[in-house]
Amino acid sequence: MKLIVLDDEVAALNNFLPMILDTGFVCSMFKDDPQAALDCVANETVDVAVLDVRMPKIDGITLAEQMIAIDNNIKIIIISGYSQNEEEIKNRLGDNLVDILYKPYDAAAFNKVLSSVTPSPKVFIKTFNGFDLFVNGKAVRFSSAKAKELLALLTDANGSYVQMETAVDYLWQNKDAEHGKNLYRDAVCRLRLTLQQNGIERLVRFERGRAIIDVERAECDYWNILKNGGVFVARYLPQYEWAIDTEAMLSIKYGEQ
Repeated sequence: MKLIVLDDEVAALNNFLPMILDTGFVCSMFKDDPQAALDCVANETVDVAVLDVRMPKIDGITLAEQMIAIDNNIKIIIISGYSQNEEEIKNRLGDNLVDILYKPYDAAAFNKVLSSVTPSPKVFIKTFNGFDLFVNGKAVRFSSAKAKELLALLTDANGSYVQMETAVDYLWQNKDAEHGKNLYRDAVCRLRLTLQQNGIERLVRFERGRAIIDVERAECDYWNILKNGGVFVARYLPQYEWAIDTEAMLSIKYGEQ
């Protein structure tokens, strides 16, 4: 999980660092640079933002609202050296607010607040000898075969964008372009709903006319062999004809000699 911290005081950032060393979070710190923090939320998967209330360029509550507008799943921890109207902050940030901490606070207090953030589900994507998605060890059931195949195509792209036109060419070869696009949109809706129902809606980012899978939010046998090497002795996505090129690549690069 990723956490970002924004404070205008170097001392506060330095004091904060030891508190998160053993939490398992990946942490990025920003000294009074709200735009950089917003860019991080927009371009990366940020689970928690820790924001100081009083800063020269923007107050932490307003910044939190802007972050929530970008990603409504982000969790917010507010820190302050002064008494705050907690009811107002809760009304403005809603369920995204985890807690409000007052300086000075120690590691125990911070870690107690951080532990209340729901950990990300463990996601595993199986591509060898058949395609399946597992969340916390349980296989996910798909309401649509094409929604499942779309996820397989995104998995095959290994963290690169898949354009709608590409997906249509692969998944609906015999359909005319407009019909294919409508089928793609239906598959997107069904896939999005399946991911939401299993608490992993952030696994895939859907944008206008394209989609991308977040390779940091899942383990995958295919990604693992690309990253770490190994011997490929299985079938790769055997139920999908379009996967034959990737299977050939795996056989050439990682197959038994």
